[in-house]
Amino acid sequence: MAKRNIMLLIKLQGGLGNQMFQYSFASILAKKNNTSVFIDASFFERTEKRLGFTPRKFELVIFNNEYTVASNADILSFHYLSKINKVKKKLGFCYPKIYVESTFGFQTDALSIQSPVYLQGYFQSYKYLVGYEGFIRQLFSFPVDKLDDINNGLLIKIKNSNSISVHIRRGDYVNDEKTAQYHGSCSLDYYLEAIKLFPSKNMDLTLVFFSDDSDWVKEQFNDLPYSKIVVDHNKDENSWKDMLLMSFCKHNIIANSSFSWWAAWLNTNPDKTVIAPKNWFRTKDLDTTTLIPEEWIKM
Repeated sequence: MAKRNIMLLIKLQGGLGNQMFQYSFASILAKKNNTSVFIDASFFERTEKRLGFTPRKFELVIFNNEYTVASNADILSFHYLSKINKVKKKLGFCYPKIYVESTFGFQTDALSIQSPVYLQGYFQSYKYLVGYEGFIRQLFSFPVDKLDDINNGLLIKIKNSNSISVHIRRGDYVNDEKTAQYHGSCSLDYYLEAIKLFPSKNMDLTLVFFSDDSDWVKEQFNDLPYSKIVVDHNKDENSWKDMLLMSFCKHNIIANSSFSWWAAWLNTNPDKTVIAPKNWFRTKDLDTTTLIPEEWIKM
């Protein structure tokens, strides 16, 4: 079998939202280089839950795109250069190189990378998407026709009401000590203050809660004088349906989560209000200034 010509390879890691950041960056770079994207999916082979690590699955398959998974030999070709590629490197020609994201946030040189390249990082910045919005929306077009009756009914309610999605992520953000120290979780006050920012005429708001801890949500928000829907049935391989539903809400209150970040970004309502936490991580070591689009409200 002839050796494949791997031009642009991205190491995917994390959940659906993280995978979308990584794949969108790689796809934009591939478009600029007039080449195709190959995926290093080795991260998803790790299936054991441990402190600070939650196993994930490759979830981009829900989108109607072609995904080419790189082999171990493909990946190793970037780590161990062939004789001809060593010569190319020495002569200053294009050769297979590895680009590791140096810091969190937008890197001005990143969109100028030339293939062949193996990309490693999270690439979480709205600035990478500027000028490619239509292209990315096309990449991440949800299969609405695959919704079941329950979610179709919810989608109709969301479209026909003054709906605000409220994403509350607890789970490992609360229960895993190491993850909690790194990420932290948004406080109850954050959500209550965010809800207050929406003017309500005759209490016409419909709050659509998406959470991995529905009992906590029902207890904490029970007294709010608005119509409330708690969505807690889309689990595991069906979690993308939550992102789809969030993206169709009129407005979004997001958690410090790339999952609801993408739901808000994919929301095409021209009059949407998006509220995001200004402290994305508990640690202060990461620069998140280019993570949240400028028109979103940070609290």
